Amino acid sequence: MTPELTILISFLGFAWIFWKKIYPLLAKKLDEHIETVKKKIADAEVLRDEAYAALKQAQLKKTETEAEIEAHKLKTEQKIKSLYEENARLMRNTVERYEASVKTQLEAEIAKQKNQLIEKLSDILIEKLVEKINSGDCSLDINLKKKDLKKLLGSQE
Repeated sequence: MTPELTILISFLGFAWIFWKKIYPLLAKKLDEHIETVKKKIADAEVLRDEAYAALKQAQLKKTETEAEIEAHKLKTEQKIKSLYEENARLMRNTVERYEASVKTQLEAEIAKQKNQLIEKLSDILIEKLVEKINSGDCSLDINLKKKDLKKLLGSQE
């Protein structure tokens, strides 16, 4: 046998052993690995789909929440506006009541001071009449002097 023939027979033997024994094991291992990778890809696609669905749901929830926030904001603004209006109405009513009370008090004070002035003026007039009568002058001409008015106003203060 020649060395080339020995190498050829050895190579063919190796190829036959490889084909019968090693190739099926390698093919089986590769097929198992392919199936594992396919399963992982399928699982990743399922997870991606679930994540996409969760993202869509979160976006929907976000939109709903923003709509609720806007609705509450409008409701709150309306409530604040109505409270301001109610406050303004109450303030007007309070001011009106206060003005009426002050007006009544001022009118009473004016009437009181008017009565006091009338009493003082009548006292001064009586005093002047008594002076005229005592002096023997019976004319009804009564001259009020500046000092009499000062006396009237001075007793007022």
